Amino acid sequence: MELRYVRTPILAVLPALFVACAGTPEIPPETQAIRDYIEVGELQEVDSIRTRPTDGWAAATSYFALYEGRDGPVLLEFSHLCREMHDRSTVTPDRRYDHNIIRSRADTLRGCRISKMYPLTEAQALEIEALANRDGS
Repeated sequence: MELRYVRTPILAVLPALFVACAGTPEIPPETQAIRDYIEVGELQEVDSIRTRPTDGWAAATSYFALYEGRDGPVLLEFSHLCREMHDRSTVTPDRRYDHNIIRSRADTLRGCRISKMYPLTEAQALEIEALANRDGS
């Protein structure tokens, strides 16, 4: 009889342990390398950037994109994993309150909310591209 009473609490706790272990996603090494670059390089965050219709962008990772704007390159960081950066089959609208300005924490790129923006020099943009294109080594 006593064994039954001990087994029941253990069985009740096991699902919670599995959920806790599965709930922490692994950060890809290139994403962590870019986050480290931001911290070590002490990149300054801005709240908004001016845009024009000829601006372009390229995905760096599923968490970052390089935006080529009127004032030079800008690193965009997304608040969550953005699968749309690499999935070109899904068309997601960009939301902008002002046609000529992108604001962090308000606007999106391919439907992914932009949480932070960091203006870069051309050399910094090349370094970010190199970090994004590394093969996990």
